[in-house]
Amino acid sequence: MTKVPGSVGLPILGDKSIDFYRDPIRFTLKHIENTNSRVFCARFLNTPTVFVGCNSTLKELLTDGVRHTDMGYKAFMEHIFGQNILFTDGDMAAGLRQSLSQLFTPETVKTYQQRVERIVNECLHEVESSEYICLYTFMKRICTQICLSLFLDLDFHQASDTANSIVALTTTHWHGIISVPLSIKLPGSGGSTYRKALDAKEELLKIIIHKKEQNDSAGSFSHKVQQCPHGNEDIFVNNHLLLFTSALVPKALSSILTSFFIEISGDHRDLQSSVLEDSILMESLLLEAQRMYPPFLGGRRLATEDFNLNGYKVHKGHALVYLTYAAHRDPAVFDNPEQFDPHRWTGRNSQDKDKIHCFGGGPRGCIGQNLVWQIIQTVIVGLLTKYSVTLKEGQDLTHKWLPVSRPKNEILVKFVRKTEQQIDTDGS
Repeated sequence: MTKVPGSVGLPILGDKSIDFYRDPIRFTLKHIENTNSRVFCARFLNTPTVFVGCNSTLKELLTDGVRHTDMGYKAFMEHIFGQNILFTDGDMAAGLRQSLSQLFTPETVKTYQQRVERIVNECLHEVESSEYICLYTFMKRICTQICLSLFLDLDFHQASDTANSIVALTTTHWHGIISVPLSIKLPGSGGSTYRKALDAKEELLKIIIHKKEQNDSAGSFSHKVQQCPHGNEDIFVNNHLLLFTSALVPKALSSILTSFFIEISGDHRDLQSSVLEDSILMESLLLEAQRMYPPFLGGRRLATEDFNLNGYKVHKGHALVYLTYAAHRDPAVFDNPEQFDPHRWTGRNSQDKDKIHCFGGGPRGCIGQNLVWQIIQTVIVGLLTKYSVTLKEGQDLTHKWLPVSRPKNEILVKFVRKTEQQIDTDGS
């Protein structure tokens, strides 16, 4: 086995966390260049950490590596979310996964389609063709309404005040995920960001419990969660409904949709008219949007024993941070990795779909991917059926990557309503 190149430095003094959070892409590229390796080590969060930006090594970590690692989020986010599938390992994780997977089978996901379509159409009805709007904000509004409607049976039109209150709570709750976990209340300040997030969590749980009692019909999502093998335990149901209704899911959806529409309303606008009639092109564009702009920069694991990771020796107690961004731009897999090229997926990379890791992979991959892609494609079809999308010229399209990938600036687009003749032509 080969020693991981780089240095873990001294405790505290050698920590590189500030460098990473200040500019994670620059941090990554600098260490790849200095070590001449896409796998390197440094001290991060005051823990010796192996950073993985090699596509094949990342895939091994997410598959065979699960036998030697635990999830690395529990210490940071368990108090924010409570115990759920994200923060469990071993047999418990496998059991939760088996229980919850039945909520997201292709057959079950089809039962959500009518509601998803209704929300998309309602949001599109409010679009003014003559005005530029912020693309990310618009996508986040659609995705938030979809998620809260599906998972909490919330109607934004009939209960707008309640809906807006819940959205505000999910935002406060989300800010706690990216704050320092300092659960204190300061005099006159209303408390730290983390403390406010914990308070928002408690308020959200009260709403979830109330809505769960109201929505006891067999078709409601909360009822389906309760029918899972673990669903007779209130803490199981409540914590997973909290996870599903948090800002995490709509932000991920909004990130992918925003990247997709930036590309097909800008440099690749010529492909816009073909997307609806060419399912292969649709898939290729979505794969390339994920490749270049993964919603999450990466993930974290903790080594539970010494083990061999694709030829590198990883020590027990060391953390591993996998860098999806870097792995998706690994030149060993993708030619011209900095170029947005959807046609690569029908060419050299036609067999490489398993090298995209936006939602993890292996035994711990996202269980909700069927629903994710149904929502994303429903939004795309709904929009492109009725509108052509135009990106305002001269905008800075630079991305920021933490905590979720999105443009640094408010990217403005215009949805121009199609004529009935155009709609008929595009739909034929």
